[in-house]
Amino acid sequence: MSEVQKIRLLQITDLHFGKTPQCLVNHVNPVMTFNAILDDIDRLRWHKDIIILSGDLSGIESYKSYKILNKILKCRDKKIIWLPGNHDNVTDMIKYLKDFPRIISMALQNWSVITLDTSQPNSPVGYIHADELQMLERQLVKMKDKFIIIAMHHCPALVGSRWLDKHRVKNHSDFFKILSNHKNIKGIFTGHVHQKFEGICKDIAVYTTPSSCFQFEPNSQKYEISETLPGYRWLHLFDDGTLETGVNYVSAKLTG
Repeated sequence: MSEVQKIRLLQITDLHFGKTPQCLVNHVNPVMTFNAILDDIDRLRWHKDIIILSGDLSGIESYKSYKILNKILKCRDKKIIWLPGNHDNVTDMIKYLKDFPRIISMALQNWSVITLDTSQPNSPVGYIHADELQMLERQLVKMKDKFIIIAMHHCPALVGSRWLDKHRVKNHSDFFKILSNHKNIKGIFTGHVHQKFEGICKDIAVYTTPSSCFQFEPNSQKYEISETLPGYRWLHLFDDGTLETGVNYVSAKLTG
């Protein structure tokens, strides 16, 4: 009997880089914690695996954030799929992540990854615009013979924190209506909420991933920072359609 093969993907989210490598956010140096996560990935010998960077790569919509990130990724020879969050500027991302062109979807043997832009100007609330929904439908039809994972910044499900649930994808009903016509969706992977969450919404598994710098307190009624360490998610995609996933936390020096 042949051995079931697997593909490993990694998800890092909510980097919140500033204008310089020395910038701090909530007393944390996000460049240092991001590099610590890459160190952990290399330690596990996962250095050749594709990394999904699921938004808020900058914390201040600065092109300088993307220049810093591009240099790190290029120097460390990483393979990247990126998508924007509400703190990002897509035009600057395309221009300054010059060694890592935008990839909307990627086929990986029996699987396919589809990325969505859920950001809207001057708002922390998620929203999937009509052209993105149309693109999603086209990709799902095109990839009908593959197992699908969807990567996006905002969560389409409630996570149990009152203030963060207000940021849920506003037109989540439209999103799930499209997905309901396709039975090969194996998971939705998101960021934004700076915490681990795993749940089911409309019969589809939904995951959020901790930030690579700082976390929010789970089940909180208002903005509250947690002492939880920086983290990232791993995904094992098996050729029979099985998906396994978990979160690794990294003990890192948080400031310079």
